[in-house]
Amino acid sequence: MPAEESTDLLQQIRATGLWRADYFHSSKALDDETGLLGGTLQLKALPSLTDRVDGKFEARITNSAIGASGATRFVLLEGFATMHFSKADVRIGKQIVAWGRADGINPTDNLTPRDYTVMLPFEEDQRVGTPSVKVDAFLSQGHTVTLFATPFFEPSKIPLPAAAGAFVEQTPARSLSEMQAGLKLDKSGEGHDWSISLFRGNSLLPQIAPVAGGAVQQLRYDRITAFGADFARNYGRFGFRGEMSYIDTTDDDGTDPRIKNPYFYWIAGVDRTFFENLNVNLQFIQRRVRHFRGSESFADPLERSTVVQNAIFNGQRDHIGNGISFRVSNQWLNETLEAEIFAALNLNHSNSFFRPLVTYAFNDHWKGTIGGELFRGPDDTPYGSLKVNRGAFAELRYAF
Repeated sequence: MPAEESTDLLQQIRATGLWRADYFHSSKALDDETGLLGGTLQLKALPSLTDRVDGKFEARITNSAIGASGATRFVLLEGFATMHFSKADVRIGKQIVAWGRADGINPTDNLTPRDYTVMLPFEEDQRVGTPSVKVDAFLSQGHTVTLFATPFFEPSKIPLPAAAGAFVEQTPARSLSEMQAGLKLDKSGEGHDWSISLFRGNSLLPQIAPVAGGAVQQLRYDRITAFGADFARNYGRFGFRGEMSYIDTTDDDGTDPRIKNPYFYWIAGVDRTFFENLNVNLQFIQRRVRHFRGSESFADPLERSTVVQNAIFNGQRDHIGNGISFRVSNQWLNETLEAEIFAALNLNHSNSFFRPLVTYAFNDHWKGTIGGELFRGPDDTPYGSLKVNRGAFAELRYAF
């Protein structure tokens, strides 16, 4: 194909791409691997098939440890078609559906998974789509009803402690009887946004169930029902956000150490812009666990260990868990230099996560990023259990 025709085709399908070289001092897999140099090619296309049908294709080819233990992996992040009607949009295919208006931590974000082990520096790099159908019905200019459904459950990928032994995964069958479904009424515009939602499906995060006398840990993804709501409202330079959910699980009375208890999870925050680009965001976070039983109430050592591990995975270390998060960001030099600090602190047991990030755009194509991730706290806490993963990282990116 002549070069001119190739260029025209790329423009028609709106094709873009990223080449990324990344260095991480430590892996994100709770192992002892350090000094990892990786390469990633990420491609995206947004074709318009007809006047009423368009689509998106985004894929990633990556090797996180070139020349060492890394393997080259292909991941289809999203691949879907959207049909546009006068009062509705229907999207079919592998897609990322993110719910919630809080900053970085979203109690209602239960539909599609994240990969917390991916060796890339940004929060959006963790997201992966699920084959599903999404219908957006437009009731009015500002009100939308969204229906999400899929028989294909895809769990989040989390780092697993090597010292805990072998892990086997038990995922739900891909069938209509194991359907994941969500329904949301969303209001946007006129100075304030809000939504209410309902989700019925499986937990994206695992619960551990020991088998073979505890030599093997089974990862289970039990059914949950999530009732959610969120809001956002601006007053001048101040922005107020809130998000909450009640998660009902299959352990109604809290007696099964292998299943997380029902819980209420909410966030409320405020952000303000100072000067031209300096933004400060502060949030208070709380989980309230129903029928809470501490690990000390289980006499069997294996059950006690299971309770602790499940509490770490699912944030159920205490009956009432309080925390805060903050994000401070600014831009300089005509918005070519950006800096951000994000931190989250669990006030119970004093465990925390801290991530500084600096990005500089050399020109329209080249961009560099440096940063770090610091986890602190006791080993039996959510952030403290990840201490082995702390370290600096850097990325050089070329966009085309």
